[in-house]
Parts: sequence; C-alpha cells; structure tokens
Amino acid sequence: LNNDMMNDRPLILITNDDGVEAKGIKELTECLRDLGDIVVFAPDGPRSGMASAITSLVPIKYTLVRKEKGLTVYSCTGTPVDCVKLALHTVVPRRPDVVIGGINHGDNSSVNVHYSGTMGVVIEGCLKGISSIGYSLCNHFADADFSSSLPYIRRITEQVLEHGLPLGFCLN
Repeated sequence: LNNDMMNDRPLILITNDDGVEAKGIKELTECLRDLGDIVVFAPDGPRSGMASAITSLVPIKYTLVRKEKGLTVYSCTGTPVDCVKLALHTVVPRRPDVVIGGINHGDNSSVNVHYSGTMGVVIEGCLKGISSIGYSLCNHFADADFSSSLPYIRRITEQVLEHGLPLGFCLN
C-alpha cells in the first residue's frame, strides 16, 4: 500500500458483488475519491447472490490492479465477503473508517437483501464493528446510469464518515 494511506485521512474500503471491472464500483470510487484514501478489493468477476458466503475449499488469490496516490485496487478470486476478510487481514494499513458495498447493478431491497453479495459485504463490515453502507440502483444493465444516485451517495458517505453509525447498525 502507498505510504500516504497511513495519514489522518479517512480510510474507505470498497467492494461489490458485480466485480472489480463493473461500472458501479468505478463510479462509486470516483464519487468518493476525494473524501479519503480508498482501497478497492473486489471479486475478479460477478458474484451476485453470494450473500455472506465464504470460500473454504480452494485457495483464494488476489492481485494488485492499480496503485496511485490515495487509491489502491485489488482483484480477488473469492466471494464479496472473502474480499472484506482478506482486505482487513492483509492489505489495509489500519482499520477502515467505513466499508462500502456497491454501487450494485440491481436493487438490494426486500428479500433480495438476504441473497445479495453487496449486502453480505455490508453485514460483514458491521459484524467487525465498522460503519458499513450498501449502495444499489434498480438497473441491471452493465452500462447503467448511476449519475442520479451519486449526490446521495456522496452526502450519506460524508455523514457516516463524520458521525459514524451505532454499533450493530448498517445502511442499505
């Protein structure tokens, strides 16, 4: 990791269940880029419907995709929750101020919350005592237009970074 990620700026851990190359995670990262140092640690491809699944029978590998000032991106062969666990235990220089899942291509509402890999990420962060947020858009297309959601995402993330969330609570 970059030495600049050891400073006082907030540390934001981002992952998803749509894969490291999904438009949603890229737009989320750009939207939040100036709010702190960002580590993206996401699956190497789609993992929708993985809920809180972890990998236990095969080795998990991760690779550095990109590193620049304030942003480090990794790709992982595991599930979304594997990504959170592995990032927390191997690559983040300190405890993140927030764990964020998304922006999901498709809504994570109603019964979908139980199956969502994006919400699995959020629940895992919450179980670790870290403020955690899941963002999604009710649009399954790879080229979905996330622009209308970005101001809300930014404002909510700013508020959580400033005030935190009560222990055991997460946002969706």
